[in-house]
Amino acid sequence: MPDLVQVARDERNKGVDVLLVSYDLQVPKADREAAVERVRKFVAARGWGFPVAVYGEKGLEAINERLDLPGPIPLTLAFDKHGREVARCEGEADPETFAELFAAARGR
Repeated sequence: MPDLVQVARDERNKGVDVLLVSYDLQVPKADREAAVERVRKFVAARGWGFPVAVYGEKGLEAINERLDLPGPIPLTLAFDKHGREVARCEGEADPETFAELFAAARGR
């Protein structure tokens, strides 16, 4: 995560937006308010400065199928300005990989 955040900060003024997604509500018996507060505190403590969506819909399988996700995280997806997926990295990545994902999102 620190590498993604650093590269994202470097890319911030190059027309690329970042949205972090938390699956904390997918934990069995997760309490919505507690999970959202935990994510808020976690992100604030790190000073990331990017929006975070806490995915709370039922049926994790539906989003996995829709985006052809492998299931386990971490997973980083890059979308172009039209919302089309242009690149992905399953598992951990390094700064060079994140830079490549950002370049793909920008269309380069």
